[in-house]
Amino acid sequence: MNRSRDLPLWLWVGVPLASIALRLVAPAVLDVEGWKQQMTGEFGLVQNLTVLFLLPAVVMGVLVFLRRRELPRGVGWIMLLVAVGALYFAGEEASWGQHWLGYGTPEALKKINTQDEFNVHNVHNIFNNIPRQMMLMACVVGGIILPLALRRKLARPEALKSPWYWLIPNYRLILISAMAILLRLPKRLEDVLGAPPSESYADMAFFKGTGEFKEYCYALVIMFYMLSVYLRMRPRKSR
Repeated sequence: MNRSRDLPLWLWVGVPLASIALRLVAPAVLDVEGWKQQMTGEFGLVQNLTVLFLLPAVVMGVLVFLRRRELPRGVGWIMLLVAVGALYFAGEEASWGQHWLGYGTPEALKKINTQDEFNVHNVHNIFNNIPRQMMLMACVVGGIILPLALRRKLARPEALKSPWYWLIPNYRLILISAMAILLRLPKRLEDVLGAPPSESYADMAFFKGTGEFKEYCYALVIMFYMLSVYLRMRPRKSR
């Protein structure tokens, strides 16, 4: 496969490694309050990057849908569905602009929203846990198992005519998918070994804020997936 027609190395490897570096360096260079603001706060770096990663996924999903006749039947509609999911994810993360524009929460919603925000994922666990579990399964099955199991089959030239070539992520999503999955590990270690001292380097680097960072990784998974599909639709270079 022509490398110019898929995610470049600096992106699918470089960005995850830079994200790990951010996680490890931030507690060493920021004071506790600065770390909380940037890594877990509603206006912080991690929150804003999560939304920022999702916006190109929405655009690329729409662009792929508009060219759906170039793809096997049904693939374009599924890409549009992913774009809608990315829009919902971004909107909920930003409370549909409330964090930036500062408008108030309607009283009816404020009464049922646990954080008095203009979103639905804080209304009931069903709007929060189900999307999280869906993304976890997408990372495990779609991000790791299927790309490894079907790598050779989907690399064949005839695979382009199959919807699975377009729907199943390739190996370039393995690293970021693994990061999202492994963020469950600190909680398991905490249950067994106990957490390190509160607000210590180890606590902030490995234990605190993993929920927000997991959403950050999920956003990268979605962006990489949509960008990979979009790039693979680029015309092949003539020899």
